Amino acid sequence: MLDIEEYEAVFQDDSDPSNEGKLLEYTEGISYEIHNSQHLLGGKTFFERLLELLKIKWRKIYPPKGDKQLRELHKRIVESASPLHYKHCLFFYILKDLSPSYHGRTELAAGFARAVHLEKRFWTFIEGLWNLDHLMFDTAVASLTHPSIIQQFPDEIILTLLNRQHYGAEVAENDVLPLAYYNCAKPPLLKEDAKVEFVKYMADRNITETFYWIRARPNFEHKQLLEILVTSMLGRTSSYEKDLYSREERAIEFVSLPFDEDEEKFVEHFLTEGKGRSYSGAADTVLMRRIATGRLQEVANDTTIKGRKHAQVNWEVLKDGVTRGLGPRNNGDSPFVV
Repeated sequence: MLDIEEYEAVFQDDSDPSNEGKLLEYTEGISYEIHNSQHLLGGKTFFERLLELLKIKWRKIYPPKGDKQLRELHKRIVESASPLHYKHCLFFYILKDLSPSYHGRTELAAGFARAVHLEKRFWTFIEGLWNLDHLMFDTAVASLTHPSIIQQFPDEIILTLLNRQHYGAEVAENDVLPLAYYNCAKPPLLKEDAKVEFVKYMADRNITETFYWIRARPNFEHKQLLEILVTSMLGRTSSYEKDLYSREERAIEFVSLPFDEDEEKFVEHFLTEGKGRSYSGAADTVLMRRIATGRLQEVANDTTIKGRKHAQVNWEVLKDGVTRGLGPRNNGDSPFVV
């Protein structure tokens, strides 16, 4: 088996028999691409996260500038306390970086993986991270959702997928890549930014499914996530194509959700007294929920109802119709009318 402690054994360029002893190195083009990915990914690639996880110092030597820094990176990996198969993974990643400058018969990193008998699950995982670092998102997800791999950095990965339009990637209107990764990898969403962005993403696609997803989360998260759900519906312009899932359609779904008593009180308070009261349509949403849930007496007795007419109807006209329809029942004790 190839001895990774020998620098020349790992980085030998044997693609040109006439240039025996030539070693691989990071070209300016390879380094530029990595620096660009670092910038787009918030200053750190997933390879650097992996080095950090394995307690290998990586700052200022990745990507390596010249032979000296590549030798230093090799030395740090070899001398680390990491298990051998993890070291193999790191060199496999580095050799994928160097593959564009290698012109042998077999793909450079694949040849190394076979030489060290790298397990397919590690091979697949590192390929996924490498593709993610190089902004090849579809290819990355195909690897990172493979059932054989042990998930690592799941929250960071899904956040990268959710934000990939910021990295210059084209995102389809019916984007399913984050959902595909979520359903396969089951990231815990312990990181606040990953959780918030995923709820926004879900709410832009299906209000009802998002509500039941929130219900399945730990209780202490519910109020915060309900706020995000309401905000996604009323407080911002959806990134999703309006013709596919309009604001009106989302609002109609929302007012029919089967909130329990605590959820109902929280959402109504958020829309009438909390920061949600400033959202366009907040008061209308509260009134529509009261009507949809049979709380007609509250509608009839609401003195704040007003609004512009639509097709000769506004909330005052509707309230008057509700009041006349209730008749003497408007004085009953129960706020609900069946």
